[in-house]
Amino acid sequence: MRNMASSLFLTERDAELDDNEPKVKGRIVTTMPKAKEVRPVVERCITIAKKSLQHSEAASEFATDADRGSDAYKTWRKSDNYKQWNAKMAPAIAARRRVLQMLGDKQAVSIVFDEVAPRFVDRPGGYTRIMRLAKPRLGDAGQRVILEFVGENDRVSKKSEKPAFDSDAAEETKEEPKAAEAAPATAAKSPDGKGPDDLKVVEGIGPKVEEALKAAGIAGWTELAEADADKLKEILTEADGNFAGQDPTTWPKQAKMAVDADWDGLKAWQDELDGGKVADADGDAK
Repeated sequence: MRNMASSLFLTERDAELDDNEPKVKGRIVTTMPKAKEVRPVVERCITIAKKSLQHSEAASEFATDADRGSDAYKTWRKSDNYKQWNAKMAPAIAARRRVLQMLGDKQAVSIVFDEVAPRFVDRPGGYTRIMRLAKPRLGDAGQRVILEFVGENDRVSKKSEKPAFDSDAAEETKEEPKAAEAAPATAAKSPDGKGPDDLKVVEGIGPKVEEALKAAGIAGWTELAEADADKLKEILTEADGNFAGQDPTTWPKQAKMAVDADWDGLKAWQDELDGGKVADADGDAK
């Protein structure tokens, strides 16, 4: 399993001049049983490398850019900066040794720590995925799968663009000003995010009542504001359900306040209403 795990990491190498250049970076093809066995090894290596990144960053503050063996390097080795670098870097070196025991390939270890781990630093887990292939393996008909790193070969959905022709473009240019003049002003959303087609912004209208009204053509605040209370009562009477106790008298006015974006006035009035009904002097709904 360590060889297969190393193979997955080695696909991320710079293999432009290699004879055995991988077809797709971050992907290998194997069988389902092997993929399930090697996946935890790969995930564990990345997790160990991720935890060591903070130690490497802390040690870089005390590192030197001098060439190994130079006078500046020898001076740095005798300084306090080297001692602090050594103390900070020790957990990162231990992590590299641990991953080397798991993979057995120094190049693969370098790729894990330098390329793969920084890529998943903000991801809590699940660095790989297994995808089944339709064509089985020749010989034993074993289930072939793809084992790959997430984020590298993800599919991105793109909406195809409608082809534009000169005649269509000219017609659209002529129609755009007319459409802009004829388009009615769109009502703003309510403070709690409800749009112009959400009738439940009106007190007294619940999901069932809203469904009945929309079935009768009351699609939004504008239609409700223009509707007559008697017409609304007739709609509720003919609708399936027990809406006999509903009083739509205040609904058109509430909808009109919503269309005008008079949210403060609507809120104040709804506080005085009782279930969408006007309360009398004794506090009982009429």
